[in-house]
Amino acid sequence: MTSVKACPLLLLLFSLVSMGKAECNLPALNGKIVLSSESILKNSFPDNSEAIVECAKGYERDEGPTSITCVKGVWSEVKLICKKIDCGQPKLSEHMTYSIPDGTLFGAYIQPRCEIGYDLEGSSHRQCLVSGWSGKAECLLTVCNLPDTIEHGKRVAPREEPVFNDVITYTCDDNYILVGNSSIKCGEYGDYSSPPPKCIVIITSTKASTATNKATTTDTTADTTADTTADTTADTTADTTADTTADTTADTTTETTTETTTASARSHGGLVEELTTGILCVFALVIIAAIIAALLFVYYNYKHKGSYNTGEELRAKQELLLNQSV
Repeated sequence: MTSVKACPLLLLLFSLVSMGKAECNLPALNGKIVLSSESILKNSFPDNSEAIVECAKGYERDEGPTSITCVKGVWSEVKLICKKIDCGQPKLSEHMTYSIPDGTLFGAYIQPRCEIGYDLEGSSHRQCLVSGWSGKAECLLTVCNLPDTIEHGKRVAPREEPVFNDVITYTCDDNYILVGNSSIKCGEYGDYSSPPPKCIVIITSTKASTATNKATTTDTTADTTADTTADTTADTTADTTADTTADTTADTTTETTTETTTASARSHGGLVEELTTGILCVFALVIIAAIIAALLFVYYNYKHKGSYNTGEELRAKQELLLNQSV
């Protein structure tokens, strides 16, 4: 009878003792520290129980214990210290450097850069992750498109796909002249230093046109000289003057024609101007010669006429009559 009454008392005492023991809730942790996968699966954390903590992804343990304890419903202080993973310096590729403004710790970004004349192939930015640097990048030699050929000329390239600093040269066929740069260079951005040149035909005066110009000049000079000389020497008494005028005109015409021919050989562009000047000079000399001839002719006639007006014939007649009368 006594034992039966004691059992309820023992159950009551046990429940009272159990009510005095408090449990802990899930611990509140910062982003650098988290519960381990084992501890996070527990349904409860009774008094004096432990929980395992660890560093979050991207962090690693620096110092401190990895466990905390539940004491009367309160977790003990977390003394674990975690730091960011350091990805270190990235592996350099050929002809490449890196811009690292924010360091090399977890989450930082870096930017690959290529040397002049090389193009970046791959990621333009890389990030430090748990597994290391993300992405890949390399520097490739810049390639230029092969320029077009030119009409009436030739193109010489060192290869089918010119690369940075390659030089393409151009030459023209016979009777053509090159306008522009005779060589162009492949640049750092895949373009050329200048456009391809052009070949333009050379324009020259032909022998036939030169001969025609000379013949025209000679005919014009001869006609002008003949007409002027004929008009000036119409009277037979002016033969000497005509000969002198003809010789002077011929010499002048010969010198002018020689000068015109020499000037024509020196410059095709000034042929018309030289011929015009020569013809004008011939005209001027012929006119001067004509004036001189006319003056000589007038003077000769005037002198000859004066000899009949001196009265010599009248005096001769008077002397004859006087002699007859005696």
